[in-house]
Amino acid sequence: MTSSDRAHRLQFLNLSANDAEALRALRPLFEQRLDEVVDAFYAHLLAFPETAQLLADRTTVERLKRLQREYLLRITDGCFDEHYFEERLRIGRTHERVGLSPKWYLLAYHQFFQLLCPLIEKFYERNAAQGRRAMLALHKVFMLDASLAMEAYIASDRYRHLQQLESIVNDSADAIFSLDADHRVRTWNRAAERLFGWTAMEILGQHVSVLIPPELLHTGELMRIDEALRRHNHYQAQTVRLTKDGRRIPVELTVSLMRDPQGQIIGRSVILRDIGERQRLEEARLQAERLATIGAMSAKLAHEIRNPLSSVLLNLELVRDELNTLARQPGAEVAECHALLKSIDAEVRRIQRVTEDYLQFARLPKARRERIHLNELLAQGLSFLQSLFDATGVELQTDLDPRLPPIHADENQLWQAILNLIRNAIEAMPSGGTLTITTQFAPPDTVRLTIRDTGKGMTEAEQRKIFRPFYSTKAGGTGLGLPLTQQIISEHEGRIRCESTPGVGTTFFIELKPAAETNYG
Repeated sequence: MTSSDRAHRLQFLNLSANDAEALRALRPLFEQRLDEVVDAFYAHLLAFPETAQLLADRTTVERLKRLQREYLLRITDGCFDEHYFEERLRIGRTHERVGLSPKWYLLAYHQFFQLLCPLIEKFYERNAAQGRRAMLALHKVFMLDASLAMEAYIASDRYRHLQQLESIVNDSADAIFSLDADHRVRTWNRAAERLFGWTAMEILGQHVSVLIPPELLHTGELMRIDEALRRHNHYQAQTVRLTKDGRRIPVELTVSLMRDPQGQIIGRSVILRDIGERQRLEEARLQAERLATIGAMSAKLAHEIRNPLSSVLLNLELVRDELNTLARQPGAEVAECHALLKSIDAEVRRIQRVTEDYLQFARLPKARRERIHLNELLAQGLSFLQSLFDATGVELQTDLDPRLPPIHADENQLWQAILNLIRNAIEAMPSGGTLTITTQFAPPDTVRLTIRDTGKGMTEAEQRKIFRPFYSTKAGGTGLGLPLTQQIISEHEGRIRCESTPGVGTTFFIELKPAAETNYG
């Protein structure tokens, strides 16, 4: 520490020559009463487990008492030179090395002051003003020494290690926080802020139950975690947690017990990893495998059925011709036969449509992507569907963003995916309704297409299953339209999601990337 630093510190405390004189005047008192002061101080320390464990050896205690007497007498020299500052820093470093927490040696200064003040008051009972000056000077010295001890601690390796650990926790990609023994949040890192939306200031002191869905609380998840911690000291599981705005996020949870130096449990550390993306990738992988298997099966099944169906339809036409010939003969009654043939023909053609759907699903070619304008594709396709909208009582509303950049897409396949969604929307509004189609550009990398209907909507359970092959909410549906749509969007490196409310309607959102060479100027 430089002479300038020392001078500034003494100047800040206003530790003057008058203070030094007042301290020197205390020396007779200190020489007479320091033994009892130091004994009382160490008796006080032994009443607390954290300090008592450092004072278990009697020889150590006696040595420390001697050093404390020397320290207090040194104060009455009234000389705060370079040697004094270095000695105080050395003592601070010693406290750090033996593992004494700063709170204890900072509080020790207060304890000494509390023990000495009554003695000083009695010593100056005939000159109270002088006694106050002496106590103020002593208080200044203790504040100086406390600051030097803390400075030594801050400069220590231990402090740097704590700072590094704090940095590791704060900069972790995982949400890390700690709870006290009452399950209240005590620390909260930056990843936790990003994941849950709570700032540290908002969440600190709150019960951890604000992060847990009500049904998990009711089924005793907290009690199960505590029981596992009692048995194994840690707990791991995959579960769900709530964000500040009520969203549910799947997480990988690790909880461990925290203990103090004496081994007493003081809380829990919690590490949470968002596994939503991992689950989405795994689901996408499984979906791709399912689609590949279904595609192969569909191609085989459709091939085996298609030819016999064609033969059946041909023979139905021949039978119909024979019936028409028979009907020209007097007394022939063929009306019932025609009705039966019509019914058979309808069912066979339904099977044929299903077969064609299977073939389309199985034989979806690799996308041949070119630079196209989504707004132009929509305008052209929707114009051909206007008669269908009129016939079904559906009002079409569009809002196409003129800023929309071009995209790379297979025009036929992308329109097929959009058409599937439009047909589903129309079928969801059997008595008519409103179909709203919008496009929007979210710079720099998202082209959004929204298709919204005012139909019957879907439950949450139905929404979770709509992209599964063969699942359909429509009578006679094959359950391949939406999986096909999802596959097309996926092959265009896009995303599709659905929001629906029963009795209100359904909205599909498609997000695609602009063409790479687009200038957003």
